[in-house]
Amino acid sequence: MFSPLFILLLLWIVSVWVSVHLGNQKGHSLAGWLLGLFLGWIGVIIMAVISPSPEAQRRLLLTEGFACPFCQEPVRHGATVCPHCQRDLKTPS
Repeated sequence: MFSPLFILLLLWIVSVWVSVHLGNQKGHSLAGWLLGLFLGWIGVIIMAVISPSPEAQRRLLLTEGFACPFCQEPVRHGATVCPHCQRDLKTPS
Protein backbone atom coordinates (compact mmCIF):
# COMPACT_ATOMS: atom_id res chain seq x y z
CA MET A 1 0.00 0.00 0.00
CA PHE A 2 2.59 2.60 1.12
CA SER A 3 6.24 2.32 0.25
CA PRO A 4 8.75 1.89 3.10
CA LEU A 5 10.38 5.18 2.11
CA PHE A 6 7.08 7.03 2.52
CA ILE A 7 6.56 5.50 5.97
CA LEU A 8 10.10 6.46 7.07
CA LEU A 9 9.57 10.01 5.79
CA LEU A 10 6.28 10.25 7.66
CA LEU A 11 7.86 8.97 10.90
CA TRP A 12 10.70 11.49 10.51
CA ILE A 13 8.25 14.38 9.98
CA VAL A 14 6.28 13.33 13.06
CA SER A 15 9.47 13.15 15.15
CA VAL A 16 10.45 16.67 14.03
CA TRP A 17 6.99 17.98 14.95
CA VAL A 18 7.04 16.34 18.39
CA SER A 19 10.56 17.61 19.11
CA VAL A 20 9.64 21.16 18.07
CA HIS A 21 6.49 21.05 20.20
CA LEU A 22 8.45 19.90 23.26
CA GLY A 23 11.13 22.50 22.58
CA ASN A 24 8.57 25.32 22.39
CA GLN A 25 6.99 24.25 25.68
CA LYS A 26 10.36 24.17 27.42
CA GLY A 27 11.71 27.41 25.93
CA HIS A 28 14.23 25.72 23.63
CA SER A 29 12.60 26.15 20.23
CA LEU A 30 15.82 26.21 18.17
CA ALA A 31 17.16 23.14 19.97
CA GLY A 32 13.85 21.38 19.31
CA TRP A 33 14.13 22.09 15.59
CA LEU A 34 17.75 20.99 15.35
CA LEU A 35 17.42 17.86 17.47
CA GLY A 36 14.25 16.77 15.70
CA LEU A 37 15.64 17.50 12.26
CA PHE A 38 18.99 15.78 12.66
CA LEU A 39 18.37 13.10 15.29
CA GLY A 40 14.70 12.20 14.78
CA TRP A 41 13.27 10.18 17.65
CA ILE A 42 16.52 10.41 19.60
CA GLY A 43 16.03 14.19 19.50
CA VAL A 44 12.51 13.71 20.89
CA ILE A 45 13.90 11.74 23.81
CA ILE A 46 16.55 14.40 24.47
CA MET A 47 13.92 17.17 24.38
CA ALA A 48 11.72 15.16 26.75
CA VAL A 49 14.42 14.92 29.43
CA ILE A 50 15.95 18.39 29.04
CA SER A 51 14.97 20.87 31.74
CA PRO A 52 12.92 23.94 30.86
CA SER A 53 14.65 27.30 30.55
CA PRO A 54 14.23 29.73 33.46
CA GLU A 55 12.02 31.93 31.27
CA ALA A 56 9.75 28.97 30.45
CA GLN A 57 9.55 28.02 34.13
CA ARG A 58 8.61 31.60 35.02
CA ARG A 59 5.99 31.71 32.23
CA LEU A 60 4.47 28.44 33.44
CA LEU A 61 4.42 29.65 37.04
CA LEU A 62 2.66 32.86 36.01
CA THR A 63 -0.03 31.00 34.07
CA GLU A 64 -0.67 28.62 36.94
CA GLY A 65 -0.25 31.16 39.73
CA PHE A 66 2.68 32.81 41.49
CA ALA A 67 5.45 31.82 43.84
CA CYS A 68 4.83 32.31 47.55
CA PRO A 69 7.28 34.97 48.79
CA PHE A 70 8.01 32.87 51.89
CA CYS A 71 8.27 29.23 50.73
CA GLN A 72 8.53 29.69 46.93
CA GLU A 73 5.79 27.12 46.28
CA PRO A 74 3.24 27.88 43.53
CA VAL A 75 0.07 29.60 44.72
CA ARG A 76 -3.06 30.26 42.65
CA HIS A 77 -3.98 33.81 41.75
CA GLY A 78 -6.32 35.44 44.23
CA ALA A 79 -5.17 33.36 47.19
CA THR A 80 -4.84 35.22 50.48
CA VAL A 81 -3.09 32.42 52.43
CA CYS A 82 -0.37 30.11 51.12
CA PRO A 83 -1.65 26.50 51.16
CA HIS A 84 1.86 25.21 51.89
CA CYS A 85 3.25 27.42 54.66
CA GLN A 86 -0.06 28.99 55.81
CA ARG A 87 1.41 32.52 55.71
CA ASP A 88 -0.72 35.57 54.94
CA LEU A 89 -0.27 36.74 51.32
CA LYS A 90 -2.27 39.96 51.57
CA THR A 91 -0.25 42.98 50.58
CA PRO A 92 -0.37 45.84 53.07
CA SER A 93 -2.12 48.91 51.66
